[in-house]
Amino acid sequence: MSPVEERIAALWREVLGPDLAPGTVVGVEDDFFTLGGTSMQAMALVQRLREEFGVAVGLSALLADATPGGIGAAVTAAGGALRS
Repeated sequence: MSPVEERIAALWREVLGPDLAPGTVVGVEDDFFTLGGTSMQAMALVQRLREEFGVAVGLSALLADATPGGIGAAVTAAGGALRS
C-alpha cells in the first residue's frame, strides 16, 4: 500500500471503531461498507479525508469505490497529500 492508502486504511479503522471486527486488517481492496460502515460513518469519513489530505473527496467518490485504493486514487487526482 502507498502511504496515502495506508493513512486511508487507518482512517477506516478509526471511523469504524468498535464496529470493526477484532483483528481485522484493512487492505487496499477492502470495502468500507462491507466492513460495516454506515451512511453516518461515511459522512464522518468524508470530513476526516478533507482534514487529513486538504482536498474535498465527495461522498459520491466513496460510493463509487469505497476502498482505500479507490479513495487514494481520488485523493491523488484531486491533488491531496498527507499533512504532517
